[in-house]
Formats: sequence, C-alpha cells, structure tokens
Amino acid sequence: MLALDYHAVDVLMLVGNVAPIALYFLVLGLVNSHARPCLITSRSDFLALTTVLLPLLIWPVPEFVRAHLFGSLALGLLLAVLAFYYLLPHAAAGFVVYNVSRSQCLNALAAALRRLNLSGRWDNAVWTSDRGDLLIEIRQFSLLRNVSIHTTPSSDAARDCVHHIGLELRRSLQSVAQLPSNMGAALVMLGVTLMILPMSMVARHIDDLVEAMAHLFG
Repeated sequence: MLALDYHAVDVLMLVGNVAPIALYFLVLGLVNSHARPCLITSRSDFLALTTVLLPLLIWPVPEFVRAHLFGSLALGLLLAVLAFYYLLPHAAAGFVVYNVSRSQCLNALAAALRRLNLSGRWDNAVWTSDRGDLLIEIRQFSLLRNVSIHTTPSSDAARDCVHHIGLELRRSLQSVAQLPSNMGAALVMLGVTLMILPMSMVARHIDDLVEAMAHLFG
C-alpha cells in the first residue's frame, strides 16, 4: 500500500507541476489575443511567475521525506523562503505590459510623463528625471510579447510618483488598439497542449489516486 501511495504522489506531483505552467501559457495567450495591452505591477508579475514555478521547487520534497532527510528539507525550505523575500520586487519597482510592442509602450509612457508634467531626458530606452531621483528603464521580451518598465526611485516623492505614472500609463494604453497576434494564438495552443498531459495522467491513474485518497482520509 505504501508503494501505491508513493506512486499516486508521483502522479499528483507531475500533474501539479505541468498544470500551472499550462494555465500560465493559456492565460498569456488569451491576454495576447486581446485588443488592448494588459498592465500589471512588477511585484504582481513576480508573484504570478513564482506561483507557476513553485511546484517545480517542491518536486524533491517527497524524495526527502522518503529518505527521512528532514533536516535537509527544512534547510532547503528556509533557503527558498529567504530567496523569495530578497527577490520580491518592492511596490515601486515598476510594471510589466503584456500584448504590446516596445514602440507602443515607449509612446504610452512618454504621454504619461507629459501629462504628469515630469521633465527628464531619454538615453535610448532609459529615462532619468531632471531631479535625478527617478530612473525608468524599458526592456522588451519578444517571446512573450511583453515590455518591462523598471523604475528606480531614490526618494519618497519619486516612489509616490511611480504610482501616478502607473495610473497614467494605464490610461495611455487604453488608446492602443491592435489585432490579435500570432504569438497569442501560439501560446493558447501551447497551453491547451500542455493541459492535455495532466488530464491524461489523471485519467490513466484515477484508480490509484482514488485508492490513495481513500487510504489517506479513510
């Protein structure tokens, strides 16, 4: 029975690892199929990506439990928590815009800065305020069709300003209209294809899963 339970755990771990990734690509595909860009904070984007990758990080947990390496398991979990704490972007770290080109994002950001009467200078894709307390850097990730806007405020006023920039940037992006992209369709197909794997695994091992759950809660 113990071997059966471990087999069911392996199936559940595989499903738990693949399903979030499939859902992530499916959501990205739907976002990239929309007529408007989607803006979220860098912190929200980091939390979403962490949620997707978290099952991959806990994949070794059953093996540690089977080998009774509880000290190593506790140390690994502690290191993971510390890494999450130090990597988590702060509230004014910037934004991520999906379903947008680099030029569209630059134009929308420039319009937002003008409406806020913020003066500064551009150096390629880097904007620096005249007061020197705010730096904005644009980075594009073409594969997922998104643009990252990294903000580095060095004063309380600049951190408050980042919030208002986000509001005005969202307003600017509302005027951007475009046709669904080929990348959006490809991401949707990828998400659906990946989703088939966990569904087929559950269907093939449903008896083992039911028996394991009955043994666990019975």
